[in-house]
Amino acid sequence: MVQILRNKKGQFSIEYLLAFILFSVVILYVSFQAANVIPGIFAERERSRKESMAHRTGDFLAKNENGLAEEPYLWTRTKIEDLKETCEQDYGEVKDTMGIVETSGVEIVIYNQTTREKICDGPPIPSGVSLGNSVRFGYVKENGHGEVHRLEVTVW
Repeated sequence: MVQILRNKKGQFSIEYLLAFILFSVVILYVSFQAANVIPGIFAERERSRKESMAHRTGDFLAKNENGLAEEPYLWTRTKIEDLKETCEQDYGEVKDTMGIVETSGVEIVIYNQTTREKICDGPPIPSGVSLGNSVRFGYVKENGHGEVHRLEVTVW
C-alpha cells in the first residue's frame, strides 16, 4: 500500500483536473462579462452626473438673483445681457460661478416665441461625450412688458 502511494506522488486525479478547468472557465466567463458591463455603468454614471449638473445650473439661473432672476422665474433682460457679456469675456469664470467642473463645458440658450439667442457658448461640443440637458421657463421683463422664454442648459 505504501508503495502504491509513493508512485502516485505529484500526480493529479482526473476529477481534480476537470474541476480546475471548469473553475478556470467560469472565472474567465465572469471576467469577460464584467468587462462588457463596467463601461456601460461608467457611461451611465457620467450621463447622470452631467444631467445633475445641467439641472443645478438651470435652477441657479432661473431662480437665483446671482443668475438671471430678479425673483424665481422672473428674469430681466439686463441680467441676460450681463451674463452674455461675462461669458464672452471670461467663459471660465461663468463655469466657476455655476459650479461646473473645469473638464466640462456649458451652453446656455434662451428662446422666445420667434428667436433663439445663445447666451453662453464655450468650445464646440465634442462628439461621443455624455450630455446633460435642462429646460426652464421664465418670464422676461423688458421695456415695460414681458414674455415667456425658454432657458435651455446643456452640459458636456
